[in-house]
Amino acid sequence: MKTSRTQAIFALLFINISILLSAYYIQYILKVPPCPMCQYQRIPYYLAIVVLGGFFFNIMNFKKLILFLIFLSFINIAISFYHIGIEQGFFTELTSCKDDLGANNTQELLKKLSNKGIVSCKEVSFRIFGFSLATLNFLVNIALILFYSFILKYEK
Repeated sequence: MKTSRTQAIFALLFINISILLSAYYIQYILKVPPCPMCQYQRIPYYLAIVVLGGFFFNIMNFKKLILFLIFLSFINIAISFYHIGIEQGFFTELTSCKDDLGANNTQELLKKLSNKGIVSCKEVSFRIFGFSLATLNFLVNIALILFYSFILKYEK
């Protein structure tokens, strides 16, 4: 195992874990609940961490690993793009994102709200530098693809 490969894997593990820790920080410390689309956008990061960890057990060769990470980033870009489209009103929400409670009065509405706990994917409840988290995720994954491509280009 080459040192440069190992360093790249540790860097990628650090990046993916940091992204998930940031999401959990926003959710649990800052008390900003994620919508279902935000939760779906975490899945490729979980898979990336598992795959990157598998590198140390020689489960997958380095080039295939990087190509798989590129694939995961494209999936995440597609999810983020759809989420951004929902936020901007270009796409309709998934049924898991809708907050249509169908309440007839205030008491019924309060009861349904306390039981449901679903955050609408349309509503942007947290921004960093004016960007929604879906937009930032989209941009981060473009940067990750560029980084993965850079690694592949200089892989011998």
